[in-house]
Amino acid sequence: MMAGLDFGKLTMRSVVDSASEPRRIFAALPTRDPKYARPWDVQTQVWNRWHERRTESDLLVKMNTGGGKTVVGLMMLKSCLNEGAGPAVYITPDIYLADQVRDEAKALGIETTDDPRSGRFQARKAILVTYVHKVINGLSVFGVVGDTRQHIEMGSVLVDDTHACLATLEDQFTLTIPRGHAAYNPLANLFDDALRDQSPSAFRDLTEGVPGVALRIPYWAWADRHEQVLNALHPHRASDEFKFVWPLIHEVLQLCDIAISDDEIEIKPPCPPIDRIPKLAAAQRRIYLTATLADDSVLVTHFDATPTTIATPITPQTADDLGDRMILTPLETYPGTTDEEVRDFLVEQAEQHNVVVIVPSRRRAAFWREVADAEHDSKSIHDGVRALRDGHVGLVVLINKYDGIDLPGNACRILALDGLPEAYSALDRIEALALDESDAMITRQIQRIEQGMGRGVRSNDDHCVVLLLGSKLTQRLHKSGGAAKFSPATRAQLILSEQVADMLHGMPFRELGSVINQCLDRDPKWVTASRDVLDGVTYPATSTISPIAVAEREAFRLAELGRYRDAHAKMREATTAARGDRRHEGWLKQRAASYLHLVDPAAALQMQKSAQTDNKAVLRPRDGVEYHRLSSIADQAQQAVEYLTERYDNGNDLIVGVAAILDDLTPDLDPASVPNFEQAIHGLGLHLGFGAQRPERDTGEGPDVLWSLGELAYLVIECKSGTTTDAIWRHDAEQLSHSMDWFHEKYDHTCSATPVLIHNTQMLHKQASARPGARVITFDKLAKLREAVSKYAAALAADNAYQDADKVSAQLATWGLNGKSFVQKWGLAPRKP
Repeated sequence: MMAGLDFGKLTMRSVVDSASEPRRIFAALPTRDPKYARPWDVQTQVWNRWHERRTESDLLVKMNTGGGKTVVGLMMLKSCLNEGAGPAVYITPDIYLADQVRDEAKALGIETTDDPRSGRFQARKAILVTYVHKVINGLSVFGVVGDTRQHIEMGSVLVDDTHACLATLEDQFTLTIPRGHAAYNPLANLFDDALRDQSPSAFRDLTEGVPGVALRIPYWAWADRHEQVLNALHPHRASDEFKFVWPLIHEVLQLCDIAISDDEIEIKPPCPPIDRIPKLAAAQRRIYLTATLADDSVLVTHFDATPTTIATPITPQTADDLGDRMILTPLETYPGTTDEEVRDFLVEQAEQHNVVVIVPSRRRAAFWREVADAEHDSKSIHDGVRALRDGHVGLVVLINKYDGIDLPGNACRILALDGLPEAYSALDRIEALALDESDAMITRQIQRIEQGMGRGVRSNDDHCVVLLLGSKLTQRLHKSGGAAKFSPATRAQLILSEQVADMLHGMPFRELGSVINQCLDRDPKWVTASRDVLDGVTYPATSTISPIAVAEREAFRLAELGRYRDAHAKMREATTAARGDRRHEGWLKQRAASYLHLVDPAAALQMQKSAQTDNKAVLRPRDGVEYHRLSSIADQAQQAVEYLTERYDNGNDLIVGVAAILDDLTPDLDPASVPNFEQAIHGLGLHLGFGAQRPERDTGEGPDVLWSLGELAYLVIECKSGTTTDAIWRHDAEQLSHSMDWFHEKYDHTCSATPVLIHNTQMLHKQASARPGARVITFDKLAKLREAVSKYAAALAADNAYQDADKVSAQLATWGLNGKSFVQKWGLAPRKP
């Protein structure tokens, strides 16, 4: 019997190993799994468009979640290998996603490896599938500038889920020195005087180890003591905390931002010097594969991608292949609904469906803990995802995990985002406070929210209900054009969901469950409406690449080369582009000043003064900040009308805005919440028609908050929102007294002030003494004040009464919120035991 023919002789080289067109390669794969019978239209469209531009060095590919991006990326890299543009590297955000990509490649019949030293990889036969941490670190196997090891070549590099790689990328370029490390004290001690000049009060808290305090080391002090800094850090370069970061940043050390907190020091460059991994920077082809987020500026600032090529993304012809999402905002649809009511509602829903709640912090996770069936952070997230995929779990809380996980099908039928994403590291917290309410920060937050919203819909035939919870998040969607910052497909789904909200108006909250079931049970009319709203939605022809981001990256490159004046000039282009957004403009001026200081300290000082004028939260110039007195108000009700009318378009927006303030006006043990509490006291004053300042933040001296009540009367307010003690300690009483001394120094005898302490108790410690006339707003009183303010806002929201001074005046009086009665109504006299 004949053994059979050797068909391998019919071709010298297969299409799989010779073709450059990804679709031809896919069609010729001889052993691919039957589930890959033929490519989807969106995949073919992307392949064809990429193939036309494949030789460009930096290309951005954008596809909706569930569009088969992994298959698209693997075929592109196989094409690159076939054309001799290897070795080829596929980079994922983490090791778990790298395993998934290798599994998919195996099912396709594409050869991969996880070993950069593999002969098959280096011979350009197999695709290396790895994760960003492995590629970018100070001991990278691919080589780092200055080391003597043989560097491993990279010809074509694909970064998958690029935005999810950002956090790891930033970590890799951030040197974190724990308080217990031998370098901490020698480095911190170099800057005692500079930190004290910034804020004597915060510096005292720092030296006493008060949790949550974070101060930025002024760039002029850091640069002027560069040699001493090197002497403190260089001996530790091989320590575990240093060795993966030091080789990446030591050449740009004097350009870095530095923050010191009670538990660590952070050192981070303005942009990641990605060229420290030379083979990555020199790759012939770099492909960035992302979901359809609206702003791609980070590809320039973080990956040093070429702006001109990524500005024209490669996309499918239409963006209508997104899965079905019903997006609901209960606080907006049902004003006055409490967090507890929403929580209880989701607990009920979790009896039938997997409900996933993404929270921004452990603090917020505590609100859900007693009802959650599981809670996961970055350490346990993959076990949690596996459990959700395997079957019904119930209500699962994920802490600060907005990207890098897939929850398809029944793994997540209801997804809730509870609150705005928060900053964690000291430098990030400082930046978030400085840029709060700026267009730049709103853009980042919206992008993070959209990433989170995408976790529950992982294919175009998937479906999920998304609930956006919390007053701050709800407010962010509508303020400063927040909704316009979403991608086109998400915007279309939001518009449809707003129509659903209109239909729900006036119905009881419990009806929300039946509406959700219509989506989850695939009501034909809902499915039709959901699909119709996406019909014809297309991707933008150009990506949003901020000219500010382009200027920031170029300025950093010039500074790396020692061309500090040119770097300063380039940053001035960034400040010009930010004109109209004063907080951001001030922040960018500070960066420009930091470069200028290296060649012209006197001119840099003047620029820093200009930055501080634009944004009170940036560094205070070394010669201090002139304090400007807070004017006395003439008519509280009229001032409230003017403020509220300018800030809010309608009564519902007013309710949401006040709720956002009251959320922050809650005592909290988390030290990171202290700045938000102080800002909430400031914002409360403005909403009540008072004048308000934050002198300690703005000038480094004075109280946390100062209110002008009218008739030259003021409140000097110190906030102790994290206290748990049963007595007012001497330190806190003395701080309030010092603030009163400051007031008498800045204001003449015609002005009067009442010292106010916000504290857990009115009882003084036996060694503490209160200033005459002092009042304490205890946490119990604060809770009642919050309730009164909420009712004040609800009353003014009705029929837009907040636009009428007489009605505002009546409500201020009704709830004890006018200047004449406020202190007596809400303040208690301190008492000795």
